[in-house]
Amino acid sequence: MQYAPESTRTKAKRRISGSEDVSVDHGLAIPVWLHATQSFYKKLNRIAKQCEISRYDALSRGLDALLREHQIQTSPLNKAIKSPGQSEVFRRTMGQVSRKYWATVSVEEKRARGQRSALARWNGKSSVDRTEQP
Repeated sequence: MQYAPESTRTKAKRRISGSEDVSVDHGLAIPVWLHATQSFYKKLNRIAKQCEISRYDALSRGLDALLREHQIQTSPLNKAIKSPGQSEVFRRTMGQVSRKYWATVSVEEKRARGQRSALARWNGKSSVDRTEQP
C-alpha cells in the first residue's frame, strides 16, 4: 500500500490541531523516521545530551513514560476519583501503607509467601498443561 506524501506544513498543522485519528493505521508501514522533522532530531539530541543518555534510551524512556501516564489516566482509580490530585494523594498514601506493612513482615515470612506464590503459579500452569494434553 502506497501513501501519498504529505507536505511538512500539513503534518505540522495536523500535529498542532490534534486532528490526527490515532485509531486509524496512519503510515504504520512507513518507517517512523520518515515522519520526523529536523526540529525533532534537534530536540532529541538536546534532551539525550542533557540527560547524558543515548538517543535510543531517550526515546525508549519517553515511550515508557507516555505509556505509564496513559495507564494512570485510564486507571479504575482515576475513573472512580474524578480529581487527579486526589487520586495521586490516594496512590501515594497507599504506597506508604504498603511499604510500612512490608517493613513489619520478617524475611522468613516474605520468603515463605514468595515460595507459596511461586508454587501456586507453577501448580496452576501444570494443571492447565495437563488438561490441554490429549
